[in-house]
Amino acid sequence: MSTAANAIAKFLREKISSFRTGQRPPFMPMLLIMKTLSLCFFLCTSFALLAQGQNQTNNNNQNTPDADQRQQELEARVKELESKGNDRFWQGNINGGEIMVAVDRIGAISKTQYLLDGGLLCTEVVIDTLGGQSLTRIYHVVPASEAVAANAATKIVDRAKEVLDNNAARTGSKLHELVQKSYPATTHAHTVEFRVMQLQDLEALYASLKNAWTSGKGRNFTVQ
Repeated sequence: MSTAANAIAKFLREKISSFRTGQRPPFMPMLLIMKTLSLCFFLCTSFALLAQGQNQTNNNNQNTPDADQRQQELEARVKELESKGNDRFWQGNINGGEIMVAVDRIGAISKTQYLLDGGLLCTEVVIDTLGGQSLTRIYHVVPASEAVAANAATKIVDRAKEVLDNNAARTGSKLHELVQKSYPATTHAHTVEFRVMQLQDLEALYASLKNAWTSGKGRNFTVQ
C-alpha cells in the first residue's frame, strides 16, 4: 500500500509541475487529479475488501476444526449411550426414569437454552407427540456462573455442590439431581420431566432422538 501511495503522490507532483511550466492546458491537471483520486479510492477500497475476505476465510478455517471435533465427540457419545431396540419406538432410560415414544407419533422436537430465575441456565429438549396430552421435557440445568469463565462465583458453586453431595451421602438421597418443579406451574401443566446431569449427555440424547425421527428407526438411549 505504501509503494502504491508513493507512486500516486509522485504522479500528482509531476502533473502539477507540468501545469506550472505550461506544458498542459489549465483544465487538464485538475481533471487528472480527480481521476487519480478516484483511482486511489478504488484501489484502497479493493485492498480493504480483499483483506477482509482473507481474514474471514482464515477465521472460518480456524473454526472448522473445532466444529468437526465437537461433532466427532458428539457422535462418539451417542454410540456409547445408544443400543439397538424396537424399530417402532425411541426409548429413553434417564437416571432411573423411563420414556417410550412411538417414532411415527413424534410431532415435533426442539432444543433450546434459557435463563431461569435465580441465575440458572437451562438447556431443554422438548418432545411433542401427535395426539398426546402432555409434553416431555428433558433438561440440564446449572448455575449460570458455570457457563462463563472461571471466577470467584464458580468456586462458590463448587463448594455448594460439595455440601449437597455430603448431605446426600448421609441421607441416602440425591436431591440436587431431582427434577425441579415450581408448584403448581409445572406440576399441573401436563408435562413429563426428566433431568440430565451432564450437558454432553443431553446433546447426545437430542441427536439420538433426531436420528430416530428422521430415519424412522427406533433406538434405546440410556443415561445413568
